[in-house]
Amino acid sequence: MSSTLSQQIHSRALEISSRYKKAESELLDILDQLDRHRVYLKHGHSSLFLYVVRELGLSESMAYLLITVSRKARQVPELKTLIASGAMTLSNARRITSVLTPQNKAEWLEKATTLTQKQLEKEVAKTRPQAAVNEGASYVSGDRVKLQVGLAEKDMLALRRVQDLLSQARGRAVSLEETITTMTQEHLKRFDPVRRAKRQIAKKGVTLGAQNGAKNPQADSSQAEAAPKRAPIPANLLHQIRLRDEGRCTYAPENGKRCNQSRWVEIHHKIPISEGGPNTLENLSTLCSSHHDWTHASKTEPSFGAPQLTQS
Repeated sequence: MSSTLSQQIHSRALEISSRYKKAESELLDILDQLDRHRVYLKHGHSSLFLYVVRELGLSESMAYLLITVSRKARQVPELKTLIASGAMTLSNARRITSVLTPQNKAEWLEKATTLTQKQLEKEVAKTRPQAAVNEGASYVSGDRVKLQVGLAEKDMLALRRVQDLLSQARGRAVSLEETITTMTQEHLKRFDPVRRAKRQIAKKGVTLGAQNGAKNPQADSSQAEAAPKRAPIPANLLHQIRLRDEGRCTYAPENGKRCNQSRWVEIHHKIPISEGGPNTLENLSTLCSSHHDWTHASKTEPSFGAPQLTQS
């Protein structure tokens, strides 16, 4: 290879590297704007993380890294400055977010720009041991997932105790995988509202959409106009809502992509109680807390992507 070609390749590599670092800094800036203005809610996502993965097409690990650093940079702006200049890598910035504060920034910014990756990890682990293990799940085959999680010693001992009890009950050695699977299924059986709704409806023979606590909307509306108040939603009506909505957020933006968040979900009155909105199946829907708050704050009624009621 000629020296001229070698220099051209080298110059090209430096140019691309410079653009890449600039792009990282620009990503941190735009994520901060997306987060502050909650743009992700308008596009049907309950969190910035889901927006970055589904709309921007970044991996879950990269999304988590960028969001974590972007939010920490609000408290410590120097973090973004060092990344933009190339003095600190994005990965090292992520490593110190769990310990970095405006008060100790001088110490940790210096460590992140001078220590090797391993040295920095050791320093962080000394200060915050629980940060030494990053939680994560990755596929090892088509239907097998490797789970990584850190546990306190007392919790690990409790898990082993459950494993011993299951082994005793089943008359054979039970693996940790089987132990975790059993615990998960038992918890879902007892506490999953969708499963409970299916059991209750099957037990009582309730027809989906039947009255059973879902009173006449006009009657409720006229009563509410006289003295609107928040009446408790009957249990059988809650079961119908959870079964219909599958325990997931029903918010659907203009692009038609339903939110589907199943964590931190709440019951929403399409017609507010203050305006005479009744406790009926038609007037109630499931929203995640983010879309619920945003709906009330923006005073706009969203479209909904709840599945149609079907009798199983």
